[in-house]
Amino acid sequence: MKRLLITLLLVSATVVQAQTINKHKLSHHLSELAKSQPQDRHILALMKMTGQNNIHVVAAEQGFQVVDSVGHIYVVRIPVSQIHTLEKDQRIYRIEAERMPHAAMDVTPTQVDATAVYAGTNLPQAFTGKDVVAGVFDCGFDFTHPAFMDADGQLRVKYYYDFLWPNADGTLGHALESTEEIAEYGHSQHVNTSLHGTHVMGIMAGSAVGGKYQGMAPESDVYVADFNSLREDFSNPDEETSAVAVLGFKYLFDAAEKAGKPCVVNFSSCESITLTHQRELEAEALLSLVGPGRIIVAAAGNDGFRTPYLEKPEGVTQAGSGIINGVGSGEIIDMDLVTPGNQQVRFDFLGMKLTGGGIEGTIIFKTDSIDGLQGDTCHLTTTVSTGEVKLDVYASDYQDPRGRVYHIDGHLPFLGYLVLYGATCLLTSNSPAWMYADVFYSPFTNIQAIPAYSHALDGYSVSWPATLDGIISVGATGYKSTVRNIDGDTYTGMLSFAPDADGHITTFSSRGPTFDGRIKPTVVAPGLNINAAYNSFVDISDNIRKELTDHVTYNGKTYYYTAQSGTSMASPVVAGAIALWLQAKPDLTPEEITDVIAHTATIPDAAMDYPNNTYGYGQIDVYKGLLYVLNLETAIHELSDHQPQQATFRLEGRRLYVSYMEELPSSTELTVYNLDGKPVATQRGSNVIDLSPLPAGVYAVQLNTGKKEMTGSTLIRL
Repeated sequence: MKRLLITLLLVSATVVQAQTINKHKLSHHLSELAKSQPQDRHILALMKMTGQNNIHVVAAEQGFQVVDSVGHIYVVRIPVSQIHTLEKDQRIYRIEAERMPHAAMDVTPTQVDATAVYAGTNLPQAFTGKDVVAGVFDCGFDFTHPAFMDADGQLRVKYYYDFLWPNADGTLGHALESTEEIAEYGHSQHVNTSLHGTHVMGIMAGSAVGGKYQGMAPESDVYVADFNSLREDFSNPDEETSAVAVLGFKYLFDAAEKAGKPCVVNFSSCESITLTHQRELEAEALLSLVGPGRIIVAAAGNDGFRTPYLEKPEGVTQAGSGIINGVGSGEIIDMDLVTPGNQQVRFDFLGMKLTGGGIEGTIIFKTDSIDGLQGDTCHLTTTVSTGEVKLDVYASDYQDPRGRVYHIDGHLPFLGYLVLYGATCLLTSNSPAWMYADVFYSPFTNIQAIPAYSHALDGYSVSWPATLDGIISVGATGYKSTVRNIDGDTYTGMLSFAPDADGHITTFSSRGPTFDGRIKPTVVAPGLNINAAYNSFVDISDNIRKELTDHVTYNGKTYYYTAQSGTSMASPVVAGAIALWLQAKPDLTPEEITDVIAHTATIPDAAMDYPNNTYGYGQIDVYKGLLYVLNLETAIHELSDHQPQQATFRLEGRRLYVSYMEELPSSTELTVYNLDGKPVATQRGSNVIDLSPLPAGVYAVQLNTGKKEMTGSTLIRL
């Protein structure tokens, strides 16, 4: 081993003794938890057995607990002290515990009239999500907000699982299965520190009780699973693993199945991944959970303005870039390098940018030396002014036709190190190379003029689990605007992240492809400056007050609304739209929903081919998609595939009224069709039609005026 380590080319770096690990049996994060957590702690993990081995027999022998299962994937609670013993048990195929995704919300809240943006004023009157479960898997919920009440003042949240609920045996997690219990509970454990879940739930399913910002599916039944997205605040390792994600989706789908209702779950949380991400069991479990009437919608992530992909083409001797930011905890470097030849890899760790930078520490290695370690991990270190940088490098067993795959896993001195100090990476050889990272490349000001450090590219930034084919992944579009807050102050919205034109992609929205070349996201929706409910348990500072856009008094308490930006906000727009489609056809599958989107999405940028890795199939069209689900586009040839822009419909009893933004044209004609496509009522030259002879049901209404803006269709329910 000593001879092999000497062959490493090292500058200002120290090699620590290599350690053999089974990279297939244990996921890397689980291995790290085994090192860092106290031996008397327990970790929630995913496990799969080999062959026909019985996990309950193994659990009894090895001293771990089987919590639940999804198909052949088991959720287990294992003692930290037993991890390496379990690693050697040949009856176990794999044990996996990766980082739990975090909220995909941008950090700067701003505001605009979100009702117009996410089509709250244009929802089809016949479909409101009734008898559909709107599942929200998120963090930080205020169940007292009027946005989650019905017109009779009853709470619409009917199921709540709190992963942070402390139990007498020291474990966490408890379900409340009645509105009375949930109303009494009032809020989630971390309601004082997070407003994310309240806002997301308001966009997807909020009602307009007491306020003006109605969500996409305002009459759906809301089911909630709550976890802690604040990684620095974990008190139990159970809550920081991917096993929680599997359980959360399972509990929501199981509760909806028990109620006999279809369910769409919104997940506005994500985790950046690399080429050799170790979420094999999680992927299998999640894809086995979805199916007819069981849909997962996930935010694509807010990493679109980064460039996480580095390519060194054939014939180019050097290629590199600056590293400006870490993902996840902010102190982790997570990279995959693919190359067919011997590549020299150099990392320079810089001094603080405000004081002029300069190189403080360097680590250099060659890939053929890593090959010589025969599967061992090489531990490299260098010392900088703020502490120690550690890199673990090994040759992965991941198969790639382009060449050998090397994984680089590093730890930095502190949270935010790369933001304040930064680093660079440089590849040198005569061979091509491709590098994918959980830190993001972007040239620094002081090195951007050097050609060798300008090889970072965008793409490959869609986050987990939005990368999975069976999950509907959502990017964010935006609209520029200037609005007033509750004090009447005018200020500009989030223009630094705004698109070039209204309805175009935001700067922050993550782009595909996936690492295996699939197109992502599936679809886009408005995600810039979206107004929805604000968590009333969060203290309102002067800075927060500037960002509040509306307020209402309900049950003697003042509640607020605010605007947030991120794919976190776009995802519940799509999830709420799918709830409406599920009301029309409860057994829709993820594949059928993708087909609906492919045939009905609007095209934000006509110069591009669709689907693509920026917009997917385009921006979701809730109404046109609903017509497609009901087959009304073909059943009623006279029916418009859009609602009129300058006319609105309202039902008063059995009389349908049409209001216009200008004088009623004399040529106005209203025609009502049943869902078989037959005209059942017609009225000319009037803005009202009597529908009292018709039986109860859903009908399509076509309005023809001779003017484009005042012509269109809608759906009504009698």
